[in-house]
Amino acid sequence: MLDTTVVRRMFPFVTPEFSTHITNPTEGKRTFMDSTASTQVSAPVLEKLISASMIYANVHRGEYDASQITTEDFERAYNIAANLVNAQSWREIILGRNTTEMINLAMRAMEYDFRDGDNIVTTRLEHNSNYVPWHGLQQLLKARGLNIDIRLVDFDKVTGGLDMDQMTSKVDDRTKIVAVTGASNFMGVKPDIEEIVGIAHNTFYEHKDVQGKHLFTGSYVLVDGAQLVPGTPVDVQQMGCDFLAWSFHKMGLPLGVGGLFARQEIMEGLNPFLYGGDMIEDVKEGAVEYKDLPWRFTAGTPNILGTIATGYGIAFMMNVGRGSLIIPGYDTDTNAVGRAIETEALMNTPRGDFDAKYHVPEQYAAQWKAYAAANPAVIDDLQDPQTRLARSREVVSEAMGNIMEHEEVLTEYIISGLQEIPGVSVYGPLDPSKRAGLVGFNIQGIDPQYVAFELNKKGIEARNGNHCASLAHEHIGVDGSVRLSVYVYNNYDDVAAALGAVQEIVDEAQNQAG
Repeated sequence: MLDTTVVRRMFPFVTPEFSTHITNPTEGKRTFMDSTASTQVSAPVLEKLISASMIYANVHRGEYDASQITTEDFERAYNIAANLVNAQSWREIILGRNTTEMINLAMRAMEYDFRDGDNIVTTRLEHNSNYVPWHGLQQLLKARGLNIDIRLVDFDKVTGGLDMDQMTSKVDDRTKIVAVTGASNFMGVKPDIEEIVGIAHNTFYEHKDVQGKHLFTGSYVLVDGAQLVPGTPVDVQQMGCDFLAWSFHKMGLPLGVGGLFARQEIMEGLNPFLYGGDMIEDVKEGAVEYKDLPWRFTAGTPNILGTIATGYGIAFMMNVGRGSLIIPGYDTDTNAVGRAIETEALMNTPRGDFDAKYHVPEQYAAQWKAYAAANPAVIDDLQDPQTRLARSREVVSEAMGNIMEHEEVLTEYIISGLQEIPGVSVYGPLDPSKRAGLVGFNIQGIDPQYVAFELNKKGIEARNGNHCASLAHEHIGVDGSVRLSVYVYNNYDDVAAALGAVQEIVDEAQNQAG
């Protein structure tokens, strides 16, 4: 378990002195249990947004200092994101608004590569953002005289597990892409991505680039990682997927920044998503030359400040997971500061041809110097490129592994507590190690919207509805559900409060029924 006493001090939203500023029917403690929709943002990340705005300038092409500094910090975020998911190069990372836009980017990039008779395989577990774009593409292509099929793989209505026999039979040599969730935002289940990749990559579908040259044999795999990346050690090289889309607002970072990992050799052969400024190298009448990756897929002025804060925030979240947070104004201990700076330095390990160096914050320079002198192996690791890459993976595995364990412990508490309440149905696997940190449930005879409304009256902030998992709710025969979810700042007290509130709702309903 994470030390939530320390972690919560970093998140203003969950601290009493801030939370009471928000109107609440209880006029008391607010218990936030909706992190699956969006997490809270930490004070250090908010402070980074402010400090970056003080020297802000537009990125790329500005030769003055403010633009150069902003550009370096902006591009640094791409490299840090590459370290987060273990991309081979920072050029395999594209940053945009959110998971939805990143999936649409991948879809639009290959839009003109579809052939009549192709198919797309996806599942009934998907968030609408990983079904609606493909359905929309199907309609666009149909209007052009191209017919493609969308094939849906079922899941077990109790455990949420995908029907892998169906997956095997529905993926064939005309499957352009398999689009699958990495973790369901309703059932919670985490499909076996490596197994799915093995099925998809063994087809004989031939992909060609925009010039018609051979690009890749096998069906692409796109993973919706919106619920996977925030609470799991993700390694795209190990998974073997071709695309991974996710949002940073679900892992304690700013709104409006989404990530896409896309294999470099694939994206170099695909079309841009948007056209305009900043994605071009040169323009002459009748001729346009595009920039190298990733910029050819990032037309227009981006969310510069959000991206900078996201890069900084990823390293911050690794320190959350490693238990190596620096509390401003309190921590002057050499080892505490040194370990935190080491984490930041390792998350800045160059990926591919990235060449911006990491600079130790001036206020911690003395402690870092002392820490490095006492731990010479740390400096040796940072100076050896291969060792540094390996150590960066160790940091992510440790940090995200601890965050995952924290979620699993609290999720187990939620599941076991809900199972003890009469009339409550829990959806998805009961084993917390097989699911994300969220639990969907219903109370027999009580509308989920009413449950969420009553929870709010009792100070519990949860979500209701179909959670944009329309196909999944349709498949199990319910119109909606209530969802409790946890993240790094949640603790046993939060879960106990939520369970107590659910029990009260059931008791009140029984009393009213007589």
